Amino acid sequence: MLLLAIGLSAFSQEKRFDSTALLILERMSGLITELQSCRLKVHATYDEFASGLGLIKHSEDADLIMRGPDKLYIAMKGYKGERSFFYNGKTLSYYSFSNNRYAQLPAPKTILDLADSIYTNFDIDLYAIDFFYPDFIDDLTQNSTSLALLGQETLNGKTCFHIAGCMESFSYQIWIANDPFSLPVKVVLVYTDTSMNPQFECDYEWELNQVYPDAVFEFAVPPGAGKTNIIPLKK
Repeated sequence: MLLLAIGLSAFSQEKRFDSTALLILERMSGLITELQSCRLKVHATYDEFASGLGLIKHSEDADLIMRGPDKLYIAMKGYKGERSFFYNGKTLSYYSFSNNRYAQLPAPKTILDLADSIYTNFDIDLYAIDFFYPDFIDDLTQNSTSLALLGQETLNGKTCFHIAGCMESFSYQIWIANDPFSLPVKVVLVYTDTSMNPQFECDYEWELNQVYPDAVFEFAVPPGAGKTNIIPLKK
């Protein structure tokens, strides 16, 4: 929800969109929304303010497996500990390796509805989920004031289109592979409305349309694990 988590308000300044950048983004979005399944490995870094120290950079690695509209597995390891999420279309299960605790709650019928629900109720972001929304491009252009193609660069051995844009509260950069799949390779956000301009950065590795059995998305309670609750945010 990182790119889309701002109000859907119009900006007064004139929008400046590069038509080639928009075409590249539309191709990327079209291909991602047609995927039947994928595995996505993510390396993320993000800044947090610490009193007396300024911005401190943290990191996290994530492994996401998605299948169809209603199967999702996520494993995360980093500054916030090691934890996993299992979603089978009916139930969301959360497990913390750090303290051997788990929680389960009823879940919506699709991955996208689940993403909306856990972001709203628990402030949990699913890495790269923005790209899977069918209206991603519409939301991006509605909320951006500028969009430009900066050229091509090589990242992780891939030639990528480098696209940059601005919204009301942050600027963003997206590197998209210049190949038949046109998948995002890297994203950087700079929060321009926040003191010291903290950044969020993600690198992506994709595996497409593989067969992932149902067992991947089912949670089995580990021996000795204690049950806990996930407390929703106060409204």
